[in-house]
Amino acid sequence: MMKWMILTLLLCIVLAFSACVSTGGSYNPGVYTATAPGFGGNITVTLEVNSSKIVSINAEGPYETLGIGSVALDQLPKRMVSANSVAVDSLSGATYTCEGIIEAAKAALEQAK
Repeated sequence: MMKWMILTLLLCIVLAFSACVSTGGSYNPGVYTATAPGFGGNITVTLEVNSSKIVSINAEGPYETLGIGSVALDQLPKRMVSANSVAVDSLSGATYTCEGIIEAAKAALEQAK
């Protein structure tokens, strides 16, 4: 009886762990767009993927602060493509803009799955 309980518990742990682990890039190739709020308004991210990786990302936020948010709009997408992930560190001083870019990129990537 105790062996079955332990086996059942282990099986539950393995199943829970496997549900949390990402399989990496398994995408439907195409171009996807999503929007999220930034510091100065909405930020729109257009993301292109092939079957296994992020090919390109473009972020637009016309009302983000020039020299701060605009730098994040330029730099963060490059980091995401380089890392093949939307989970990248924010730029100091542009927290809200970075959060908007990351959230929009996550939503666009979800569409690709």
